[in-house]
Amino acid sequence: MQKEIKKAREDFLASSQFTSKQIIGMLIPLVLDQLFLYVIMLLTTSMISASSEDSVTAISLVHPMVMIHTSLVTAFGTGGSVLIAQYMGRRDMKRLHEAIGQTTHIVMLMGLVLSILQFVTARPLVNWLYASAAPAVKEKAGMYLSWMGLINYLHCLRVASTAALRGVGEIKRNTIGTIVLNGSYFLFSILFINVLHLDIKGTLLSYALARVLGTSLSAYYHFFDKKTVCRIPFRLCLKPDWQYLREIWKLGIPFSMEEVLINLGAVVISAYLVSLGTASVASHAIMTSIYQAVAAPTVAVGMLTATVVGQCIGARKNDLARCYARNLTVLGYGIALVSVLLILPIRHGIINIYQPSPEALAICGKLLWICLGGLLLVFPISQIMPNALRAAADAKYTTACSLICVWAVRVGLGYVAAIVLGLGVYGVWLMMAGEWTVRSILFLLRYRGNKWLEKSEHLLQ
Repeated sequence: MQKEIKKAREDFLASSQFTSKQIIGMLIPLVLDQLFLYVIMLLTTSMISASSEDSVTAISLVHPMVMIHTSLVTAFGTGGSVLIAQYMGRRDMKRLHEAIGQTTHIVMLMGLVLSILQFVTARPLVNWLYASAAPAVKEKAGMYLSWMGLINYLHCLRVASTAALRGVGEIKRNTIGTIVLNGSYFLFSILFINVLHLDIKGTLLSYALARVLGTSLSAYYHFFDKKTVCRIPFRLCLKPDWQYLREIWKLGIPFSMEEVLINLGAVVISAYLVSLGTASVASHAIMTSIYQAVAAPTVAVGMLTATVVGQCIGARKNDLARCYARNLTVLGYGIALVSVLLILPIRHGIINIYQPSPEALAICGKLLWICLGGLLLVFPISQIMPNALRAAADAKYTTACSLICVWAVRVGLGYVAAIVLGLGVYGVWLMMAGEWTVRSILFLLRYRGNKWLEKSEHLLQ
C-alpha cells in the first residue's frame, strides 16, 4: 500500500524539474508559515475583541488602509520574486543576486515614502471616511492607522528577504521568520493587552517589538547567512539599476494596483457596513480572521505554485509549468476539504473565544456557513490559478480580472445585497463568494489558452 501511495505521489508531483520530495519539502513549511501567521492573528484579534468591541471595530475599519500600504510594498517584493525565481530556474547566480539587491532597493524606498504618507494623513482620513462612527471608535482608529504607518517600515526588509527566499524555494527560513515574528507578537499581545490592559496601545507596541525581531532575523539571512544562495553584499541594495527595476516595476505595478484597489474596495465595504451598526462591523472582523486561518493552507499552495511555475518558466519548460498549475490546483482542493472538515467540529468554540455580543455571535454563526461553502467550492481556483499566471508574467490579465470582479461583484453587488436588498453583512459575504466564482471562471479560461505562457518570453533576457 505504501509503495502505491509513493508511486501516486511521484506521478502527481515529480518531474524533470522537481522531485515530489522537493515539492512537499517546500509545501509543508509554507503551510505551517501561513497557518502560524493567521492562527496567531485569530488569537490576537480575539484578545482585542475581548478587551473592547470598540477596539476590534476600530481596527477592522482601518485595517484595509493598513493593508494598502503593506500591499504596495509587498507587490514590488512579488515582482522581484518572479524575476528571482526565473533566474533560479536558469541557474544564473550573478543576475539572481543583482535581482535580489534591486528588489531590496525598491521595497525599502517605497516603504519609506508610504510610511511617512500614512502617518501624516491617517486621522483626517478616518474622520472623513467614518464620520458616522462612534467617537471612541474614530479616536482608536486614527491612533492605530497613524502609528501603523511608521511601524510598517520596520517590516520592509523582511518583505524583500521573504521575496528572495520564496523565489529560490528556500521556504524553511521564511517559516522560521514567521514563527519569530508572529510568535513574539502573540506573546507581546498577551503581556500588553491581557496583562497590562493597554488596549490599542498594547497592540501597537506588540507589532513594533515583533517587527524589530523579525527584521533582525531577515537582515541576517539577507546579508550574513553563508548557507543561503540569497545572501548578497549590502552594496547591491544601494545603487539603482534601471534594467532590473523596470522589470520589477512591470511585474509589481499591476499586482500593486490590484492589491490597492482590492483594499480600497474593502474600505468602501467598511464604510457602508458602519451604517449597519457596531455588531455587524465586529462580526465581519471576527469572521474575516477565522476565514483567513481556514484558508491559510490553500493560500500556501498558491504561493508554492508561483515558485514552482516560475522556475519551470525560467527553465523554458512551459508544458511542465502548465502541468504543475493544474496539479497544484487539484492539491489545493484537497487541502481546502481537509481544512473545512477540521474546522466544522470546533466552529462554535472558535467563535466564542472572541467573546462577541449576542447579536454579533448570531451573525457569525450564519456567516461561517457562507464562508466555508465558498472556501470549499471556488476559493482554490481563484487563489492558486492567478499565481500560476503571474509566475509566467501574465500580470495585466490577472490584475484586470481581479479588479473587475472585486469592484463589480464584491463591492457593487455587495452594496446592492447588503443595503438595497436589506441582507446586511450576509449580502457582503454572499457576494464575496460570488466574486471568487467569477474569478475562477476567468482564470480557468485564460489557463486553457497559450497567451499566458507567451508573456514570459518578453521578460529580461
